[in-house]
Amino acid sequence: MIETLERAVRACGDLLLEIREKGLRTEDKDEQLGAHFSTQGDTLSQARGIEILREKFPDEIVIAEEQENAAEIPPNCTVFDPLDGTIAYYNGCREFGVTLCTLRGGQPHAGVMYFPVDRMMISAVRGEGCSINGEKFTIRWDRPLDKTMIGIDVGPWTVYEVVQPLAKRFCVRSIMVAVYDARAVLLGETGAYFSLNIAKIWDAAAGVLAVEEAGGVACAPDGSPLRWNAIAADWILAANRELAEHILPYTTLWKGRAS
Repeated sequence: MIETLERAVRACGDLLLEIREKGLRTEDKDEQLGAHFSTQGDTLSQARGIEILREKFPDEIVIAEEQENAAEIPPNCTVFDPLDGTIAYYNGCREFGVTLCTLRGGQPHAGVMYFPVDRMMISAVRGEGCSINGEKFTIRWDRPLDKTMIGIDVGPWTVYEVVQPLAKRFCVRSIMVAVYDARAVLLGETGAYFSLNIAKIWDAAAGVLAVEEAGGVACAPDGSPLRWNAIAADWILAANRELAEHILPYTTLWKGRAS
């Protein structure tokens, strides 16, 4: 499975770069969490990725961003974001990626994140570790707490009762691209990252799996184990348990998504 996932996201990434060079068409889309837009790259990347998956796994259930999906996620399926970071992509930035993750038994099992501009492939399989461009990889973090940078999602939907007190203690940054933030934790650019009240399962699954398999920590905003049975996703990533424990007092201030 992992080889097929890697082939799919690489093909999607190459296609995204080709489309951006030729110019983009955009299409506004209204979502529950606010107004977003998609590009021709989003839709064509999704079609290409699903085509490659279907070649090897014709019966696989695919939950993808640019389509209608059931509210409840089946325990065995593949979640797919054909372009995470649409705004960055549209504006010519490098901070975007493609991600696929297969769930088995209701847990992420095999996942990939591909960053086309950097030609970086991050892959992970449950119980088999994490690799970057084919080389096994583990998180290393030895920086002092007072010099630690924390990645967060900041935007119209951010829960400011969490962000404001956190920013008094840590340096925080927001790029609004979940796969890039997972990559930052893996590479030691940030010590931790959290996403609240904005993201979906396809944004989270592969990054969570990669961080866990590389020796890091992932959990829900209240510290409980993550659940993978719904479209909406909120999570914390950290290089180690100590950093996660320092983030939890802030994320537990959040009252949860509105019903």
